[in-house]
Amino acid sequence: MKRTMQGLIMASVLMVSAIGIASAALPEPQDPQVVANMTFEQRLQMSKDLREQFKQATPEERRAYRQKLHAKFKALSPEDRKALRDKMHAQWQALSPEQKKELRENRKAMIAAMTPEERLEMKKEREEWMKAHPNEKEHWNKPMSN
Repeated sequence: MKRTMQGLIMASVLMVSAIGIASAALPEPQDPQVVANMTFEQRLQMSKDLREQFKQATPEERRAYRQKLHAKFKALSPEDRKALRDKMHAQWQALSPEQKKELRENRKAMIAAMTPEERLEMKKEREEWMKAHPNEKEHWNKPMSN
């Protein structure tokens, strides 16, 4: 009887641990074109949900998520990427100052939840991208206007 109880307790602990680990995994990144067609509220909710999942994920899981997201962007044709960028820029311009502020705060909170090493790694990734795309550097260094 004692062994049976111990076995049940161990099985319960393992099951709870497995569920906790499975729930910490990040989802697959959304297709950028699908995200571009979402409403502001949908996009904001998605980013808040993702931020909560990022908090529970390991640095390796967050890195893998970013790499998958970059791969989805790279899979688009140059024309599609430009059209997507133009569409997202127009959507940004159409947002109210309060909505822009909310998005900025959400992005800052996501970055703040990362480790200093991850932030440094993201900075290096951005610098490498800027070197590889010198024509785009001027565009991305402009501050987003309200």
